[in-house]
Amino acid sequence: MKEFFKKPAFDSWYSPSFPDGEVERRVSFFKEQMGKMGMDCAFITQNADRYYYTGTIQDGILMVHRDHQPVLFIRRTLSRAREESPLEHILELRRLEDIRGYMVDNNLTANTIGITMDVIPAKLYLSITGLFPGASFVDVSGTVRMQRAVKSVYELALLREGGVRFDRVLEKLKGYVRVGISEYELYMIFTHLLQEEGSSLFVRTRTYNMEAEPKYILSGDSAWKRSSMDSPTASGDGISRAFPSGAGRREVRRNEPLIVDAVFVYEGYMVDCTRVYALGKLDSHFTKAHGVSIRCHELFKKKALPGTHIPGLYREILECVRNEGLEDVFMGGVKFIGHGVGLELDELPVIAERFEGYLEKGMVVAFEPKFVFKDGCVGSENTYVIDDGNSQPLTHTPEEIQFL
Repeated sequence: MKEFFKKPAFDSWYSPSFPDGEVERRVSFFKEQMGKMGMDCAFITQNADRYYYTGTIQDGILMVHRDHQPVLFIRRTLSRAREESPLEHILELRRLEDIRGYMVDNNLTANTIGITMDVIPAKLYLSITGLFPGASFVDVSGTVRMQRAVKSVYELALLREGGVRFDRVLEKLKGYVRVGISEYELYMIFTHLLQEEGSSLFVRTRTYNMEAEPKYILSGDSAWKRSSMDSPTASGDGISRAFPSGAGRREVRRNEPLIVDAVFVYEGYMVDCTRVYALGKLDSHFTKAHGVSIRCHELFKKKALPGTHIPGLYREILECVRNEGLEDVFMGGVKFIGHGVGLELDELPVIAERFEGYLEKGMVVAFEPKFVFKDGCVGSENTYVIDDGNSQPLTHTPEEIQFL
């Protein structure tokens, strides 16, 4: 193992800069949406949203006003924020009253204020509302999330590069799967392979209290031991009661599925992919279910087009599964079969019965029809770019079970 841990080629994946005009276009579009909602201004406080509109992850609050250039107030670290963000107005934030003072000094109205209420902590919300007595506060989280759901050319380029690198990792991983290796040993190797290709190990999620493990390596019946996370493969023992899911001490055996569900995070943008491996043979219930998963992917690629009604697409996929008599083991009881990905793992849209909406060109969806049995899990997952003609996968590693 000593020779395995070689020095990564850092020069091959150093961070690219935001292209000129990228941040400005995002802010301009958001201001248009604010106008339609009758807002004077909005405060963006959450990390992924603030990064999206500023180009820096430094801690602070972004103020977007309909009659003024956006102002980024930074708690820490001001010098890095000014170095990283193309915004012109970046100021130090010593206390929240500084924001109110700036608005008063510049005669900026604040009658109706937008806040991303799905993620803001109650204490911060109460502090901000206390600064503007008499103002009306509206939830702007849906507007922000729907804007972020449609990726720009720049964002799609990052996601495609992440997919290329992910394919290389998955190809290398096959060489380390053997009888007797523990899930966690394989997890450590997989982690290094991801880092070697420039993937961050941090995964951002939006859902309250969702602590997502970026890599699930589950052998045999580990996949049946489910966790609190709303995911078909967020299973396994893990190595601690404090984080009870993911790879554990169980050893890989012959004639059982080994499922690898992970994300490659390139420049903050996530590509979600699942592949199944096996040493030896698998029982027919696994091979049948995996074949149905692949057929679901073919149906998705054909049907997931701009303008497609999302609940209708969900029902069509579910009907395919029902026709094969596999509904009871489909998705481990989870009520969705796909989700948006980007700067966060749980973005919009959600491919589910209850998500009313339509697919749009430029959306990016991780589609994951999986089947969870008591003795193992099968099914593939690809991240797709919604486009005219058919959806385009970002990873091209074979979807069939990889018999090793």
